[in-house]
Amino acid sequence: MYCPNCGKEVEDGALFCGECGAKIGEAPKPKKKTPGKPAAKKKPKDGESFSPKAKKIIIAQIIVLAVLIAAFIYLGTRNSKPESAANQFVKNYNDKNWSKVYDAYHFEEDTFINEDTFKATMDQSDTETLSSPVGGYLSNGEYVYRIRKGSSYITVTIGRSAEKSFFFFDKYEVTSVSDSSVSFQMVTVPNISGVTLKIDGVKAENTSDSDDATSYSVKLFRGTHKATFSGADGMFTKNSYTFDTSGNSLISQIEYSDSAKEEAAKALESYLPDITENKIKGREKSNLADYFISDQRAELYGESLCTGTYSTGSDTKNLGELVVSRCVAVDPTRSYYSVANGIPVNVSATRTYQYRLFSGSYTTGTCIVRGTAYMVKKDGKWVINTVSYY
Repeated sequence: MYCPNCGKEVEDGALFCGECGAKIGEAPKPKKKTPGKPAAKKKPKDGESFSPKAKKIIIAQIIVLAVLIAAFIYLGTRNSKPESAANQFVKNYNDKNWSKVYDAYHFEEDTFINEDTFKATMDQSDTETLSSPVGGYLSNGEYVYRIRKGSSYITVTIGRSAEKSFFFFDKYEVTSVSDSSVSFQMVTVPNISGVTLKIDGVKAENTSDSDDATSYSVKLFRGTHKATFSGADGMFTKNSYTFDTSGNSLISQIEYSDSAKEEAAKALESYLPDITENKIKGREKSNLADYFISDQRAELYGESLCTGTYSTGSDTKNLGELVVSRCVAVDPTRSYYSVANGIPVNVSATRTYQYRLFSGSYTTGTCIVRGTAYMVKKDGKWVINTVSYY
């Protein structure tokens, strides 16, 4: 290159001329870097393959989807068979899932026939394990399976449900169960006025036609039950009893307490003066209704304890004091006796009086009291239920 001032040849890249010293040029300034957006990644052109990482993600998603579809089909087809419903019933029973078992029986509900009492009965009773269902033969459009239960068999009928499983697959359900061990039995329970009886937590109501009935029958599931009394105020030795429908009945277990027996005996003794006077004076038996469980019982048994009277009527006089030689609760002697009959109180007493002869004079007679009164509690008061003689 040449100097622009003197024309002398100088070396390439020299800043000054070596001959005249003239400035030839300036050193190039470094370019400033300006901030900017990061370079966009190069997009693959049409036909260009995915990256290895993208390929792995896509393959994994396809595998997961395939597994889900396979599981959907497997579960749907597995549950769309009638034996699946039979197997589920066996599982629910052996797992003691009584709520679902109860639904399978399709009971006609009653006071003590419902899901709560069924669960209580089954929990309190000894239940046998079910074996795997066998059979599955088609009958009238439904599938019938036999299941061993202890030494016997039960029969479970399976039908197609109106619902679908997973929206697509057929669904089956138990339509009936034939099981003699899960059935009903009528059980006699005591009816005590003012006392609340609950069986398995459900209040019992008097189902008899008579308000003064000392007992009535209720329908229970076969098995073990628990009875509780409230408002008995020490009437019984216990306030709760466990009983079984197969033999260990409720009424046969209940025992009156010693204090209740004493109260019953004292109540009867306090009634005897009016009972004997009513007999001696020949009055209407309705006067004694307060001492009996009902007006009808008063009419029937009002004078039954009194014997040995010769003549009675309004003209009798000079009634003596009642002399009681015995008035005590005793053990029942009748084979058919139950707690519902009441507390047997044995009584012996006498009372003298004078009655008029045909001549117009008076002579002494004796009213003899002898027998057993069965005392029950009604509205907090001991009254006479029935009377027997000896």
